[in-house]
Amino acid sequence: MGKRRAVWVLGAGLVALTAVLTGAVPAAREQASSRARSGGSARSNLVGAIRAADGAPLEGVVISARAPGASITTSVFTDERGAYVFPALPAGPYNLWAQATGYETARAHVTIQTAGRTQQAFTLNAIADLTPQLTPSEWLAALPEDTKEQRRLKAIFRTNCTACHPATYVFQNRFDENGWRAVIGFMERNTGTGNINRHTTVVHYEEELAEYLASVRGPSAPPLTFGLDPRPRGDAARVVITEYDVPLAGARSERAWNDGSDWSFGWPTASMGARWIHDVVPDNDGNAWGTRDRGPADMTLFKIDTATGQVTGVKVMNGQAIRRSHSITKDQNGIIWFDGGDGPLGRLDPKTERIEMFFPPLNMGGGQLTTVDVDAQGTIWGATTGGANRFDPETKTWMHFSSIAWPRNFVYGTAGDAAGHGWWTQYTADRVVTADPTTGKTFEVLMRPPWVKEEDVTTEADREWYRSMGVMTWGNINTVPHGQQPRRMGADKRGEFVWVPNNAGNNLARINIRTLETKYYALQGNPYFVTVDRDSNVWTNLFADAKVARLDPRTEQFTYYTLPSRCESRNISVDNIRGDVWVPCANTSRVIRLRPRTEAEIEALR
Repeated sequence: MGKRRAVWVLGAGLVALTAVLTGAVPAAREQASSRARSGGSARSNLVGAIRAADGAPLEGVVISARAPGASITTSVFTDERGAYVFPALPAGPYNLWAQATGYETARAHVTIQTAGRTQQAFTLNAIADLTPQLTPSEWLAALPEDTKEQRRLKAIFRTNCTACHPATYVFQNRFDENGWRAVIGFMERNTGTGNINRHTTVVHYEEELAEYLASVRGPSAPPLTFGLDPRPRGDAARVVITEYDVPLAGARSERAWNDGSDWSFGWPTASMGARWIHDVVPDNDGNAWGTRDRGPADMTLFKIDTATGQVTGVKVMNGQAIRRSHSITKDQNGIIWFDGGDGPLGRLDPKTERIEMFFPPLNMGGGQLTTVDVDAQGTIWGATTGGANRFDPETKTWMHFSSIAWPRNFVYGTAGDAAGHGWWTQYTADRVVTADPTTGKTFEVLMRPPWVKEEDVTTEADREWYRSMGVMTWGNINTVPHGQQPRRMGADKRGEFVWVPNNAGNNLARINIRTLETKYYALQGNPYFVTVDRDSNVWTNLFADAKVARLDPRTEQFTYYTLPSRCESRNISVDNIRGDVWVPCANTSRVIRLRPRTEAEIEALR
């Protein structure tokens, strides 16, 4: 695709700006050329089996395939017999690797022929040190909880030191108390999101945290006992996962040196400015559109052609600067909506690539921020300072709704439900607020799972200090051990519930949109974003664990899907046309697609 220009049409609330689509990235061109050399449409199956050193079949092992110079990686999992089956792949050379926690990564190079099956077996050997492969949840589960003081300090650490990054960043090293004190001081100077005053609590507990961390991860600390999460099986092992590389901002032909694909390297840390992808949504043709939120400003949105891996960028200008965007969603007509980074709401027609920007009145909390969503009536809800804004695309009119408790509290997630109501989360106050646009009334729900007992992880001195600081009220702080930290919620557009990911509480909250009755579902990991598919299944990304969870509301059972690369994600979306699930990787500049398969489909490929 060459350079193209889409001139924005002027209308109510619009300004004359220009969006530029950049050319395809080099890696995508190389892959397209490779396919052409291999015969274009010629495809063949890749099959094999994986066993341990003692000959036992290994279930739930991930196998990945990538053509040299390509920008796409395809992965599958082994079944209960240790067997794996790839979908048909273009003929040509591939690098393969297989991995599971506790085993060394096994590698091979194969050439897939134009017809027939290509077979490759692997034997996995146990690894001496599995700590680089551990998930954050496995690290946290290993921390001792035998006494109340251990439970208290573990909770203080978890809520203060893992809200914005995985625990693996902390535990990859060992330090004495002085070393940990230096780490905590660095964190105190550099951490801060959305005016969240985490600094105060970190300073207050600095000495206790340094002593605690040295006791569990110091030079002479006793070894921790790790319990590994189960490997994927059943539905979770029948998916095909495709990973699309998005070139780094400012380095168009480069990738992050640690892209998460080799678990033995440990958790990726956004090398070379890779931390910039935030949200992604599929269009009606199955291509993916994503937002660009951090790093060098070189684009606002990007598009991935899922057939070729070609990536194009969209620049939305704000004077001489390129706008950034945090959130993106799609309405019932296939139109894409996104926030403009500092107040405006963007509209993109994927068919014509025509962009319009709508600016709310100045008295509406600063405009669209952090999250946008579409309700069942087609109106757009967006988070803003102290509440939420509602935009009607038909009338081009706006409405603003303020939060009830301390309206300046940080708002992160928004959702529009089946009845046309808006919802938003007060992340630092453990509150969810809803507004009825027909009456103008607002109501709030406090996030408090029945199993959470404040006294179990706090002392009276803790509680008195929290009260003096105005925690979860006017103090804008939610780093207390019993805090839930509700993040980016979602709604069932055909049902009677909205769902809240309580990130620090490791649970999903289900709220009835009419009665506000709330039910909680504990899960294994910290959820960040929620979306609901056309069958009312609830999907959430486990932010730090490189996993996706699906809750079937009929059986109330979770299915956990492991991503093939270590990935820190803040968003998840579902393609209700094809059934695909999409997850952007915020720290490796990758976008991941999960495509379910049935047993019959797999057997047909054997």
